[in-house]
Amino acid sequence: MSRRLETLAPGTPVFCGEQRVGSVEGIYTEGDSRLPEYLAVAWQSRGETILVPTREVESLEERGVILECSDPAFFETTARFEPRQFPTIKKLA
Repeated sequence: MSRRLETLAPGTPVFCGEQRVGSVEGIYTEGDSRLPEYLAVAWQSRGETILVPTREVESLEERGVILECSDPAFFETTARFEPRQFPTIKKLA
């Protein structure tokens, strides 16, 4: 059975290429949708959580979530995730 984003457990590792960059904290959607649109990722090097669009996910493997971008620096300017700043999204898992 293939893995699906909405079945990811908190703590699932997240990778940019071969480098582990963090772990999944939650899965979010926009409005009333049941489709995952964002992953809240506890980004290790920054010590904070960022919101990563699911379109950035290349694959789900046994080791975890693999992002399309293999360079973690790509996410260094992503704003810190503060749920209250995103009133239209809701947590799926």
